Amino acid sequence: MRRLQVELILLLFAFLATAGLAQIASPSPEYSGPDRIEEWTEKTVLVFSPHPDDDMFTCAGTLALLADNGNEIHVVVYSSGNAGSRDPKMTGERLARIRRAEEERALEILGIPSANLTWMGFDDGMLEYVDARELTRTVAAEIRRLRPNVVFAPDPGALYEQYHKSDHRAAAFITADAIRAARWRLYFPELEEQGLKAWNVPLRFFYYSVNPNYSVDTTAVIDRALSALAANVSQFGRQVDVYDGEQTPDERATLMERLKERTATDDGRHVERFRREP
Repeated sequence: MRRLQVELILLLFAFLATAGLAQIASPSPEYSGPDRIEEWTEKTVLVFSPHPDDDMFTCAGTLALLADNGNEIHVVVYSSGNAGSRDPKMTGERLARIRRAEEERALEILGIPSANLTWMGFDDGMLEYVDARELTRTVAAEIRRLRPNVVFAPDPGALYEQYHKSDHRAAAFITADAIRAARWRLYFPELEEQGLKAWNVPLRFFYYSVNPNYSVDTTAVIDRALSALAANVSQFGRQVDVYDGEQTPDERATLMERLKERTATDDGRHVERFRREP
């Protein structure tokens, strides 16, 4: 009898776990409303990127469309990317300079001026060890200063805590907390004293989401988006092991083809997917 009870309990736990995972993995209904962000004009867009490449991996095409439509786009990069190299001669300081130049070049390809890039410069892989209160205040101040119509950021999770590697996880939660702090005037009241009035971000677009509900057709700008991603030369191929910053035409062509194969497609269209909230 005791063995039967144990087996029943284990079956119950298995059922609950399976049901929970099914709920987590189930796709959200696709947004079908009239407000299409890729058709926006003269809006302010604020992008938060954990590293100097996450914005390009996830929303380069969408940003290209927004830039072409005359929207003002700002990008905040949390970490300097100063640890992502196996080159024995590379230093963290040099790699940070390389990654910043690559990010500026990628934004230029998309039509975003480097003056709109905020480089926080935290050490790669260490973002979750930064003082969370101070960083939330800094990010909330940036949101209040720019008063964006939309914020792009990693998805912190919908009904669950979404798995991320450390900088992605930290950036996701800090950004979500800062959006909340920017909304309420009594969060960090010193910001209001500095003239930074409370701002409720009307729309959030979360990338790296397992529950996307919004797809942007980026087919028209796919080559430009991939060129911006490929501008992160130090992130790909042999450059990770021995960096010289050089790319032969054949290497670039191979990289572009590989990146295009990895982009999401839907009925022959290239798409970027987000969780739109609300």
